[in-house]
Amino acid sequence: MGDFIVAVCIIAVFFIIDYSYRGQNNKKKLMTQIKASWGQEPENEYDQRDFKGFSQLFRFLNQSSSQLVVDDITWNDLELDRLYSKINSTHTSMGDETLYYLLRTPLFNKSVLNKRLKMIEFWDKHPEERERLQLLLARYGKSESGRVSTLTGDIDFMDLKNKWLHKVLSFLPILFLPTLLIDLGLGVFLVGISIGANVLYHEKTAKHIQAGIETIVQAASVVSFAGTLQDKGPSELQEHFDSLRDMYAKLSPLARKGSPARFIFPPQSDVPDYSIFIKSVFLIDLWSYQGAVEFVRVHREDFIKLILLIGELDASISIASYRRSLENWCLPEILWADKDNIHMVMAEEATHPLIRECTPNPVILTKPLLLTGSNASGKSTYLKSVALNTLLAHTIGTVHAKAWTSVPLFPITSMALKDSILNGESYFVAEIKSLKRIFQTANQAVKCLCVIDEVLRGTNTIERIAASSQLLLALSRLNACVLAATHDVELTHILKDVFENKHFEETITNDEIQFDYRIKEGRAVSRNAIKLLKLMAFEDTIVRGADEAVSAFEQTKIWETCGS
Repeated sequence: MGDFIVAVCIIAVFFIIDYSYRGQNNKKKLMTQIKASWGQEPENEYDQRDFKGFSQLFRFLNQSSSQLVVDDITWNDLELDRLYSKINSTHTSMGDETLYYLLRTPLFNKSVLNKRLKMIEFWDKHPEERERLQLLLARYGKSESGRVSTLTGDIDFMDLKNKWLHKVLSFLPILFLPTLLIDLGLGVFLVGISIGANVLYHEKTAKHIQAGIETIVQAASVVSFAGTLQDKGPSELQEHFDSLRDMYAKLSPLARKGSPARFIFPPQSDVPDYSIFIKSVFLIDLWSYQGAVEFVRVHREDFIKLILLIGELDASISIASYRRSLENWCLPEILWADKDNIHMVMAEEATHPLIRECTPNPVILTKPLLLTGSNASGKSTYLKSVALNTLLAHTIGTVHAKAWTSVPLFPITSMALKDSILNGESYFVAEIKSLKRIFQTANQAVKCLCVIDEVLRGTNTIERIAASSQLLLALSRLNACVLAATHDVELTHILKDVFENKHFEETITNDEIQFDYRIKEGRAVSRNAIKLLKLMAFEDTIVRGADEAVSAFEQTKIWETCGS
C-alpha cells in the first residue's frame, strides 16, 4: 500500500512538473511572438462578415448618441476598412470592436483625446508593462463562437420561452413526494412522471437556449478577465484602471450565478456526474441561466462600458505599434481655442496612409479650395490624404505628415459612390442625397471638413456647372472648410472670389506620360487629353480633328457639327 501511494505521488509530481513546463514554454513562445510583432504591420485579411462583427459595438452606441461619427459613405470613400486592417494588431474581440469604434468616433473634447494619447504614448515608452498586459490579452484571446457585443443587440432571444414554467416544474417532484405515504404505487408513478418530464424539458430547453448560454458564458468570462486585469494597471493609468475596478465590482455577481453551460457542455468523463442529473430533475441550471439573463439585462450598459475599458487597453497598444511601423508621422497640434486663426489646416509633407512611397505635399487651407487637373494626376489622393489625416488627428492622434496644425475639424466626404451605397438609385440621385447630408452636417458646432470629388458628375455639363457653383458657394458660407476637385475649369472662374485654386498636372512627351503628383498654385491650364490620344496611337485624323474642333470652339464659342 505504501509503495502504491509513493508511486501515485511520483506520478502526480511528474504531471505537475510537465504541466508547469508546458505552461512556461507556451508563455515564452507567446512572449516571443509579442516582441516580434511589435512595430510590424499586421497581416490581416478581413471580409464583410468580419466588419459586420467589428461594427456591432459602434452601431449600438451610435443609436442613442448625438456625437458626430463617421458615416458609411465617408468610411467607404476613404477606404477605412483597409486602414483598420493596417492598424489592427489587437489580441481580443473587445480590442477589435473598440478600435473600430474609435476610428469612427472622432473626439472634439481636448481632455478626453489627451487621455487617449497619453495611454498610447505610455505603451510605447514602457515596453515591460505593455508586454505584461499583452500577454494577458493574448492568453484571453479572441472569441470564435461570437462576440460579447451580441449584448448590444436585441437580447430577448436569450429568454426562456415560458419564464414561469420551469419554476413550476422544478417543484413537482417534491410536491408529489407526500403521495408516497398515502399510496405508494401512485406516488412512485407521479414522482417518476414528474422526473421524466423535467429531464425531457431540460434537454429540449437546453438546445433552444444554446446561443444565449454562449453569450452568458462569454459575458462571465469578460467579467472574470476584468478581475484579472484590475490590479495589473500602472500608476500612470490609474484613472482607467479605477474605472475597470468599479465595473468589475458591479458585474462580478454574474460569476456567482453558477455555470449554465454545463448541461450543454458536460464534462467528458467515464465517471457519472450525479449533480448533472439532479440539476436536470430540479431544473437548477435553468434557474441559474434565467437569473444570469436578468442580471445582464439590468446591467447591460455596464457591460458595454467594461467592453470599452478592456478594448481600449488592447486598441491603444495596437495604435502604439502602428505608430512604430511608420516612417513619416507626427502628433497633431489642434488649436482648440484659437477660433481667429486663419489657417484651418497647416501641414508639411502630408501623405496618404494607404499609399506606399506616397509623394508628400503641403496642406495650407485658409479658405475653400478648388482642385483641378487631369485624371490620375493626384487630385483624389490629395483630397483623401487631407480627410484621412484630419480624422486620424481626432481619433488616434497619429498624422501622416512631418508637421500638422489644425483647428477642430470633422471630416465628411462625397466622392466615388460605391454600388453598395446606391441601393438601386440612379447615380445622380444618390449623389444629391450624399451632398444633402453634408449640408445637414455642416450646421454643427464643430467645423466640418467637407471633401467633394467631382461635384454632380452624374448630370450634363451645363446643369452640372450651374448647380455645382451654387452648391459650393452655399457650402462655403456654412461652418465648413471645403475642398473640392473638378474637371470643370469654368468653376475656377465662377468661384474665384471665394475659392482658392490649386492644381495637379502631368507632362506628356512623344512616348510617355509622367506625373509628379505635386500640388501647384492656380488653376490647371494644360490640355493634354488630345495629346494623350496621340500617345496611345489613335489615328492622326482623330487627333487632328479634335485639335481643330477645340480651336474652332475657342474662336466662336460654338461647337461645329461633326460630319458636316
